Amino acid sequence: MRNLAISLFACLSLGLHAQSVDEIIAKALAARGGVPAIRAIHTERLTGHISFAQAPAGPFLVEIKRPGKMREEIGFGQKTLVQTTDGASGWKLMITNGTGDPVALTAGEVRNMAGGADIDGPLLDYAKKGNKVEFVGKEKVGDKDAYKLKVTDKTGDTRYDYIDANSFLEIKWEGQVENAGEKNTFASYFSDYRKVHNVMFAFTITSGASDHPDGQKIVFDKVEVNVPLEDSLFGKPAAPQPGRSGQAPVSH
Repeated sequence: MRNLAISLFACLSLGLHAQSVDEIIAKALAARGGVPAIRAIHTERLTGHISFAQAPAGPFLVEIKRPGKMREEIGFGQKTLVQTTDGASGWKLMITNGTGDPVALTAGEVRNMAGGADIDGPLLDYAKKGNKVEFVGKEKVGDKDAYKLKVTDKTGDTRYDYIDANSFLEIKWEGQVENAGEKNTFASYFSDYRKVHNVMFAFTITSGASDHPDGQKIVFDKVEVNVPLEDSLFGKPAAPQPGRSGQAPVSH
């Protein structure tokens, strides 16, 4: 009888735990604008500025298209870094004085971009995507209480999403980022949420490693959705031509 009681308690606990995770996810999706509004977005163009530590801010452009396509243009000084993925492969091109040659991204770097290229995010239809989501507990993010969710994708990579316990908007992300074959733990903090096309977007994102939590800051001036974006934007970058980012020339 005692073993039966323990087994029954464990089953009930697992059921309640799973329900609490799904409740948090449902409220988080509703806070963003709701599933229909999120699914109604097919492309995104986010334009703004990016700064690293104390360096002057440079232009920043990111464009996303379903399914899994993404292009970034990052300007700093007389250089522009272009990174693209078509959902399967990826490339990067550093343009200096109007010249540069594209190189293939590593598999890890493509996975990095894949997370940002997912318009829906990891929580929407998480089970169908092969993701596992676990409720870790409540933690403070700054002065705010947040629900901490552990998200493990089908490759085994793990990230943590922190959902504001009051607004149910994501206020922090934490996970590993691969660069040049090395993996490091990074965190991003999301603020200044505004509604665009009935969906909430964070207009300020501060990111960095544990020892430099504010090493990078992105401030968006404009967010556009459902803009026409050709598939060719997300392939291997071509030779530089006058671009749109307002910095070094970039080809499209």
